[in-house]
Amino acid sequence: MFKKSLIAMGLLLSATAVQAASQFDFQTEIEPQVVNGKAVNSSWFSDVDQLQLHPGATQLGFTVGQIVFEDGKRRKFNSRLMIMSFDVQDEQTYQLNYKKFRTIEDANKFNDDPTFELKTEDGKPVEFKLAVLDKNGMQGFRDYEAEITEFNKTTGVVLAGESATAVTVDTSKVSLGIKQQFANMSREEQQAFMQWAMQNLK
Repeated sequence: MFKKSLIAMGLLLSATAVQAASQFDFQTEIEPQVVNGKAVNSSWFSDVDQLQLHPGATQLGFTVGQIVFEDGKRRKFNSRLMIMSFDVQDEQTYQLNYKKFRTIEDANKFNDDPTFELKTEDGKPVEFKLAVLDKNGMQGFRDYEAEITEFNKTTGVVLAGESATAVTVDTSKVSLGIKQQFANMSREEQQAFMQWAMQNLK
């Protein structure tokens, strides 16, 4: 009985911190910069080429950084800032890809007219809108967050205010469930649970 109660309460406790998010996979050359108006934080990545996104309307600002050939030499090409808007469904996996280019000439053509493919994990295409910001400057010194804020003001885009890892949980219902589980325990079970809780405090 105690073990079952402990497991149930553990699940309730974990719900306060975790809500099912959607997974966004992308090619290594694609570099997310801003999500819903907020500069991307390293903690938002669940893997080197994977973000966790909150369900709902999503605006993703990203660049493409790829090695290309110019005059027989290899160099790093950095694209303009791309702004992609699409709806994220709950517990869905998305994959963003583009056709790689080889030369600087191909890269410049891509910069002027980029083409991307956004699909779900099962291969279904996902509708999206794409805008390209025509601004120059060294990538390491660009303020992408400010650039997208200005773009949104100019175009009248209003964001929902959710970030890549923002998760909202109804903690009042979770707390009530924990209290009910605790109240149903015997005195010995309550004492054992309290000892377990104290040992696992973060």
